[in-house]
Amino acid sequence: MPDANPPDQESLHFMTRLSNGSVSPPRADSRALRYDLLLPHKEKFSATNAGAVASVVTDLVRASQTYDRFRVIGTPVDAPFDDIEFCPLPVRRRWLHGGNIGFAEAYLNMLRGQAAPDLVEVHGRCQVAAHIKAKRPDLRVALYLHNDPRDMKGGNTVAARATLLAKLSAIICVSDYIKDCFLDGLEKHGALASKVHTARNGVDRTLAKPTKKTPTILFVGRMVAEKGVLELAEAASRILPQHPEWRICLVGAKGFEATGKSSYEQRVATALEPLGPQAQMTGFLPLADVRTLQEQAAIIACPSLWQEPLGKTGLEALAAGSALLTTRRGGIPEIAEGRAHIVDEPDADTLAGSLRQLITDDTYRHQLQQTAWNDYPFTATKMAADAATARMTALSDVSDS
Repeated sequence: MPDANPPDQESLHFMTRLSNGSVSPPRADSRALRYDLLLPHKEKFSATNAGAVASVVTDLVRASQTYDRFRVIGTPVDAPFDDIEFCPLPVRRRWLHGGNIGFAEAYLNMLRGQAAPDLVEVHGRCQVAAHIKAKRPDLRVALYLHNDPRDMKGGNTVAARATLLAKLSAIICVSDYIKDCFLDGLEKHGALASKVHTARNGVDRTLAKPTKKTPTILFVGRMVAEKGVLELAEAASRILPQHPEWRICLVGAKGFEATGKSSYEQRVATALEPLGPQAQMTGFLPLADVRTLQEQAAIIACPSLWQEPLGKTGLEALAAGSALLTTRRGGIPEIAEGRAHIVDEPDADTLAGSLRQLITDDTYRHQLQQTAWNDYPFTATKMAADAATARMTALSDVSDS
């Protein structure tokens, strides 16, 4: 008679890892594993204005086969995602601890009155992970890195990262680039290094087949200097006057919500003024509207100037079957190599030349669109499975410290 409650995806990962090829029974409690996912205290776990980390966490939980095992912990919001268990937690004594440690202290205080989860997964904050592990050494704690830890408190020295590696049960990274950043200056092989994993960011397609594209260059993201928006605007203002059927649309604001224009956004708007109706800055838009624009745009630009860990907008461009124009920065080449038009020096001159090529060479543009559609392995399901494997390693006695 079939098992009425077969092992879930993460239990199966656990069996495979321990058996080295032969199936052995999972732990007795493997069907009841519980995970607390801690957001950075400034992240908003809401469909209306979720930040980058909250967006990835949402995709991780939804794509998991153990959907009901996760509890997301974050600061209170008015309208949290209603299909994921969410625990609103105000920062504790911010005036004394600061935001990061204040949030960690609030979580530790909450745990005093309830059973501890099997794994505490701290997203994006080295300092929080280290503090929780120091105060509760009995907890298994994993750190899920969305950005370069060398720029973070608690991870900005080799010694600090060595301590994290020794004390925590797993380090999970959104790209191989971020994994390399964490291991910078550390031994890259051996038992400790094996605790560092990549669960590459991924997004699922919303289309069953590619749609007819419009002659639009689309940018979606935060309107900040490191995203290269001004350089893109300057490039478009040089090229589009010769191609009146084309337009550029910039979607986003300085943050993840509707606000007034920043001084940087004003500079971008000024650069676009010569284009008149060929240019549009929409400001912040709801996710559904953004998806529609992405599905229709012939070209999607992600012209990052900084070492981008692995932004979702590039993935969304490929998932939509659009021609992706991007840069060789950070983790971007991990998804873009062979699938996109990549520039090494993202200044206005280089971007202008790239736009000219993508607009005038129909064969090249269509080839990129076809490749993006036909060669797309970066699903949220794959991301969730990779994260599940890392969690099972963290829960094994072999790697637990």
